[in-house]
Amino acid sequence: MQNGELTIARHGQAWCNIDQTIEGPNRCRGLTPTGHQQAERLAQRLGIEHAHAPYTALYTSPILRARQTADAIAITTGLAPTVMDDLREPDYGSADGSPWDEVVALFGAAPSLHPDRPVAAGAESWYHHQKRVHQILRDVLGRHRGQRVLLVGHGETVTAAHHLFCGLDSTATLPIGFAAHQSALTTWSQQPVSWLRPGAGQRWALICHNDTAHLAGIR
Repeated sequence: MQNGELTIARHGQAWCNIDQTIEGPNRCRGLTPTGHQQAERLAQRLGIEHAHAPYTALYTSPILRARQTADAIAITTGLAPTVMDDLREPDYGSADGSPWDEVVALFGAAPSLHPDRPVAAGAESWYHHQKRVHQILRDVLGRHRGQRVLLVGHGETVTAAHHLFCGLDSTATLPIGFAAHQSALTTWSQQPVSWLRPGAGQRWALICHNDTAHLAGIR
């Protein structure tokens, strides 16, 4: 059986990263000039990799900063991005468009310490977001068994994938975090449980995490 592979790219630097504001699907202002440069470097790298070991499909979050990153990748790979609504970052309800410091102050605690509590009215909890992304990842992997897939998302997408491949359900938490820098790559690949006993089945192995080698020289 051919091994499946999933590569997740975080979007490039966005204006909301600079301003530390929440910007959902209807408010995102997209990438900064530096973010566009990061996306172009990422696209060049993935285009070279695609020429040697083709990716089958390219999926993206609907949020503008992710779509702009995916569009750059589409130019170098020739893959048409498929927008999947459930790949978006957590929904923040009434907090959408607000500065993060104000939202956290009103919440009264570090949101990461209360993953079962929405940060604002109409927002979804971290647990709900995890469940949503876990399901879409399962759907994509089921659709592309034994194939190489590219996915453009958010830092939360990377974390959700790590939890999924570690066998954790949507309400589980870990005492560690996962850094995901702008335009960084994280790749998971199916590998034999035992190389000496191929019939023992396969499992997902983390090949690289937070890889930003293509960003050398960008400030």
